[in-house]
Amino acid sequence: MEPHDEIEDVLPPDALFRAMEPFGPPLGDAACVTWDPNRFPSEREQTAAFDGEPVMPERDIPQARALCRTCPLLESCRRYAQDSRDEYMFLAGETAEERRKKWRKSGEIAKRRRRAIELHALNLPTATIARLLGRDESSIRSDLREVGKRHSHLPPTA
Repeated sequence: MEPHDEIEDVLPPDALFRAMEPFGPPLGDAACVTWDPNRFPSEREQTAAFDGEPVMPERDIPQARALCRTCPLLESCRRYAQDSRDEYMFLAGETAEERRKKWRKSGEIAKRRRRAIELHALNLPTATIARLLGRDESSIRSDLREVGKRHSHLPPTA
């Protein structure tokens, strides 16, 4: 039996997806989606810069960084960039190469912990969370305890 089989009748249809992927692309009015003529000579060049293919990197990358600094969605974009491991786009003020240099095991641990928290918030048993995340139960309990130390508002672990 698959781990999701035991919970599919208990949860709303997209709750499991949101718990497993708690950070998707930022939703809202991102600074990068509206052409800024003060930073880029054309809309096409701005789009190319954020698509990871700047026309003139020495000009476009600093301008894209400056635009990111003004964005109200910067923090959610940063989380998305870390979790998605996108290898092409300019996200959260960084090129794909700059983000790639920072990818570490700690990023994977943080992502797993965020997923465990989201699943725990759905009142799923630790055993189910462990199977969904491909970890042992003690590891999940440890993750939840560690996060609980930092965020006292989280419910206690099972």
